[in-house]
Amino acid sequence: MQAIIFANRTGDELAPLNSHYCPALLPIGNKAVIEYTLEDIVKSGISQIKLIVSSQAKEIEQYLGRGEKWGLEIDYFLSKPQEETGLILKRLSLVDDENYLLVRGDIFRSPSISQFIDFSMDFSDDFVQAKMANQNAGMMLLPAALPYIADIDWPFSPHFDSTSVVTLVLHGRCFMLDNFRSYMDANLSLATNELPSLSPTDRSYLSANPQQDFYVGAKAHTGPLNRQDGWGIIGENSRIEDNVQLKECIVIGSNCLIDKESILENSLILPNTYVGEKLEVRNSILCKNLLINLQISGVIQINDQALIGANESLAKPGDNKTGSITKGLLFIILILSLPLWPFLSLYSSIRNAFIKQAEHSTISDTFIDNLGLTFQAWRWNIPGAIIARLPQLYHVLTGRLDLFGDSPEARYATGKELRRLGVLGPVQLLLDRTAPEEERQLLEIEFDADPRATKYLHLLWRAFEYKHKF
Repeated sequence: MQAIIFANRTGDELAPLNSHYCPALLPIGNKAVIEYTLEDIVKSGISQIKLIVSSQAKEIEQYLGRGEKWGLEIDYFLSKPQEETGLILKRLSLVDDENYLLVRGDIFRSPSISQFIDFSMDFSDDFVQAKMANQNAGMMLLPAALPYIADIDWPFSPHFDSTSVVTLVLHGRCFMLDNFRSYMDANLSLATNELPSLSPTDRSYLSANPQQDFYVGAKAHTGPLNRQDGWGIIGENSRIEDNVQLKECIVIGSNCLIDKESILENSLILPNTYVGEKLEVRNSILCKNLLINLQISGVIQINDQALIGANESLAKPGDNKTGSITKGLLFIILILSLPLWPFLSLYSSIRNAFIKQAEHSTISDTFIDNLGLTFQAWRWNIPGAIIARLPQLYHVLTGRLDLFGDSPEARYATGKELRRLGVLGPVQLLLDRTAPEEERQLLEIEFDADPRATKYLHLLWRAFEYKHKF
């Protein structure tokens, strides 16, 4: 049996937190959501995984690799964000008479997959719908579930069939992670040992509360936890300075710094976050410069590093990524190509005079440079995307654009606001202006997920072979 895991949610319900994490990679107890699903699948005896990913494909593949850590074989398949399950399954070319486990990997549930599979095999001709805490548990078994596969689409439908199918009520808790409260409750429930057969794996330390413990990761500096009234989870490489007060349930991610005399109460601090000196944080989620207050359901972006911020060095969008050697070669190419420009302009004018669809002999592209400024850059309206874009190389030499980078319209995906923009890329070279937005998105996702170090050379070779229609 193989498992098909769906991790293609956009996470718009959690905005702006989804600018830092896609739902499948949200940390719960310092472990990504999807890891809990993988561990549960391993316990069921399944070793082959088809993982459905979308706009965050690159981040998920970098995090999970090929599954060696869990003894799994993971194959990645690209989809549109939150695409219908039926359309995805058609592209997978599944064997009709084989069993497949379908499971969402971007929600958080108590371990239950083995129980679900065993029960479903006893009712092999019936669709078994899995419920947990009176919610859709996000799993089903093919081929019996084929008429009901829409039930696993995200977002879940509120309707649940109670008459024509077999219902299995699973013991445990299920968190949809579709709002901040659900995400917070998942973390606090794990830290408080409220989830059956699921506990933090870090080393435990006594707190001042006799009923609860702290679970502390490697190389964390915490001070004497047995004097703290709170309890919870503290990630590896985190540091809690002197006179910090921890109250009620606290979850602190890895690589965090909690500065002296601050107070944390019933809060979640996500990885790589700095909490400033004497700051009081209650009933909140902190993620770098985001403060999400659960009492008032408000989100504040704080730009004062002395209060909260990223405890890491981030690449700045304005930093130039095109090296001086590359710029020198581009300058030579640009100079050598100048005598050809009149002929290219003449060819473009003559060619487009005989093509009814063509509007002009040149095309003006709208760019947003790497400083966030909008400008126009022209190219010839001729076949051969690389030659047509020769005039735009000037903007690489000035540092406004990179040689290779995203197209301006590629900013549809979570986490791309810090990505570099460039003259050459898969969308720029392999698609024309009339290509549907969905096709552009899938091409960007496919290129991001390509692990080859030579993928830019392959892109240039494909561009030479590709026949454009302008």
